[in-house]
Amino acid sequence: MHYDIGIDLGTQNVRACLRKQGAVVEEADMLAFREGRDIPVYGGTAARELVGRTCENMSVAQPLKDGVLENNLLAERMFRWLFRQTGILEKRRFNALITCAPFTRPVQREALIVAARSAGADQVALVRSDCVHALGAGLDVNAPEAKLVMDIGAGKVTATLITMGRVAAFDYMPYGLERIDERIQQAVRMHAGFRIGRSSAEEIKRTLGSALPSAAPRDVIMHMSGFSIAERLPGRFDVETGPVLRACEDVVREIVSLVSGVVDGAPEELSADLNDAGVVLTGGGALLTGIDKRVGDQLGVPCAIADAPAGCGVRGLQALLEDPEAFETAFQAENIGDAWRTLT
Repeated sequence: MHYDIGIDLGTQNVRACLRKQGAVVEEADMLAFREGRDIPVYGGTAARELVGRTCENMSVAQPLKDGVLENNLLAERMFRWLFRQTGILEKRRFNALITCAPFTRPVQREALIVAARSAGADQVALVRSDCVHALGAGLDVNAPEAKLVMDIGAGKVTATLITMGRVAAFDYMPYGLERIDERIQQAVRMHAGFRIGRSSAEEIKRTLGSALPSAAPRDVIMHMSGFSIAERLPGRFDVETGPVLRACEDVVREIVSLVSGVVDGAPEELSADLNDAGVVLTGGGALLTGIDKRVGDQLGVPCAIADAPAGCGVRGLQALLEDPEAFETAFQAENIGDAWRTLT
């Protein structure tokens, strides 16, 4: 079977590609609704700009939370919006490939397939997001030598050891770097007495956050705006490096423990392959300062960040659209008529 569109559906962002055209959409995975209406007013980046700024009778929602489907209706609306954005709805019939977290439960997989079909797709298949990211990073997943890929996203983190097209070892965290944003918001409330939104917390993480606290500069101060809890008025405040590094450290420590456990539980010969192949980091979270060195030092093997790591998913989908038979072990589920079946 051939597929016409690939969708990398993430917790914060969604990307889509078309067969023979490549990537065509890169937007926020958000929809804005008016109260009492189930058709979105805005989608993508336009909806993200309303987060923390919504007016009366408006709300912003996301179909995924922590990497898995949370709302079936929102997923259907998101797929329909995406299909319109890509122009694929002009075709009478089209088939879709959609990335799915490898730890997703069967009922959530079925709901994802139903949502995509309700939005207009004829046939739908789900593919493991970690295998897709490995393809997008340029790894030869069908080779006998082991490849270790870490997908560090906003809503989930996975570590997967792949050999001969199959998963040899795997583990995951059911949350991602959004947890750091939440802890930065808590730290700002506690230390500065100000409330800030998610976008401000993410900006602080990008600027001051680091996976190497011992090497991070301690004398950097960031000027931010927020809402003073004591004065009940908007104001400006300074953010120091220390609380931000502490907010990062707990999550980074768990990421390092995760990948160490995967390597420790893998067959000896496959683990030995990593001395040459190393670890490849994908996903937007791979851009956290020093995360590659922290993981590499922990494992004692080379660790590299993939080119444009946030786009690895859509590049991997493009490879699958061109030759799905070559990577059939990456498929999780597909629908056959009005039924669906699990493939892994």
